[in-house]
Amino acid sequence: MKKIVIGVARFLGYLLSGVLLILLFVGLLFLTNGLAGGYLSLVLTFAAAFVFIRWIYRRQSGTGMKLLKSVPAVLALLIILWAMKPLPQHEFRNTYTDPGFEFWELPGERTVSVDIHTPLEETELREETIVFVHGGPGAYNRDFDREFLRTFTKEGYRVLLYDQAGAGRSPLLPVREYSHSGNVNDLKAILEKLDTPVILFGQSYGAGVITSFLDDYGNDFDIRKIILSEPSPIPGAEVESDHHHFSDKTTKAENADGLDFRDVLTNPRIVLAALLPAGNSFVLQEELIGFTRPELQVKVVANSYCREDEDRMQPFEPLPVNMMATIQIYKDFIELDRPDLSKLSQPVLFLLGACSYVPRGFAMEYYEYYSISRSQWIENAGHVLWATPESSEITYAAIMSFLNQTEPPLPDWPDYETRIQFIEDGY
Repeated sequence: MKKIVIGVARFLGYLLSGVLLILLFVGLLFLTNGLAGGYLSLVLTFAAAFVFIRWIYRRQSGTGMKLLKSVPAVLALLIILWAMKPLPQHEFRNTYTDPGFEFWELPGERTVSVDIHTPLEETELREETIVFVHGGPGAYNRDFDREFLRTFTKEGYRVLLYDQAGAGRSPLLPVREYSHSGNVNDLKAILEKLDTPVILFGQSYGAGVITSFLDDYGNDFDIRKIILSEPSPIPGAEVESDHHHFSDKTTKAENADGLDFRDVLTNPRIVLAALLPAGNSFVLQEELIGFTRPELQVKVVANSYCREDEDRMQPFEPLPVNMMATIQIYKDFIELDRPDLSKLSQPVLFLLGACSYVPRGFAMEYYEYYSISRSQWIENAGHVLWATPESSEITYAAIMSFLNQTEPPLPDWPDYETRIQFIEDGY
C-alpha cells in the first residue's frame, strides 16, 4: 500500500511539473521586470525544463514512461511559447493633423486632444461650456459621442470633448504615468485653460473622474450643473463583491452581445500584461493598442446597445484604445479613498439606460454621495444613451429640460427612497 501511495504521489509530482515551470517563468518575469521582452526568463525556464526532462530520462528505463512523464513539462513550454508570441497588430490611422482638433499641453508633460464645438454666429451664446468626460478608462470619444454633444451648440452652448491621455487622438505616456489621479488633474488643467463657467457631463468612467475631481477641486471652479450618465462604480468602491447588486447584471432588459472575455483573457500574454508591474518590458503598450483592432472594438461597443438594436450600431472610426492605461488606471481607481461630497451644492442630473450591462448597485451608490436633483430612466437605451436616434432624442430632451429647469420628458425616477427596490425589480 505504501508503495502505491508513493507511486501516486510521484506521478502527481510529474503532472505538477508543468505548473511549476509556468510559475517559474512568471516569477522570473517579475524578478527581471520582463527584461529583453521576456527572453531572459524564457531561456532560464527552458534550461530548467531541459534539466528536469533529462533527469526523467535518466531515471526511467521504458520509453513510454519517459514520454508520459515529460508531457506536462512540454505542454507548459508550449504555453510559455504562446505567451511569448506577439499579439496580432492593427495600424491605426495617424490622426495628428486632423482638422478641428487641438492639442493642449497640460502639467506633467501630458498632452490631450481637445475637440471644441461652438454655436453658429446667429445663435445666442450661453455663458456655460459643457465639458464632456468620456468612459473607459483607456478609451476615447467616438464619432457618435461627438455628434450627440455637437447638438447642444444649437442651444447656444460651447461644448468641449477631449480624449484622455494615452488613447484616441491623445499622445501616449510612459506606462507608469497612467493613473486615475492623473486623469483628474488633467480635467482640472483643462478647466483652468478654459476659464469659463462649466457644466460637467460624465459618461461611465467619466462620472468617476468627475466625482474625484469634485472631491479634490469642487470648490475651486465655477461649476453650474453636473450630468452623470450610466456611471461607473464610485472611486474607491469594492468592485469585486459577492453581492449580486455589485457582481451581476441586474437589469431585465437585455443588452446586445458584446465582447466576451474569452476574446481577450484566453491569451496568456494579455493575462501577464495585466499581472506584471507597470513599466515592465514584457508587453509594450503599443502592442496592446494594436491588439484592440476594429473588430474587437465593435464587439465592445455592441454591448452598449439593447439587444433589439444590435444591428443598428452607428458606424465609427476605431482609434487607439489603450488597454495598458486601462489596467493601470483601474488599479489606482479602486485603491482611492471614498469621496466626500457633503458640501456639493450644484444640481445633479442622473441618467440611466434600461439595457445597461453595469450592475445597478454601482449606480445606486451615487445616491449616497450626491444630492441628485433629477433622475431619468430611459427605456430602449443601453449603456450609451445616445446610441440610436430614438434614445438620443429622449436623452437630449431630458438633459435640456434639466439645464433649462423645465418639466422633464420622463418621471423623476429612481430616487433615494426607491433605489434599492429599483435594483430588486431589475429596471
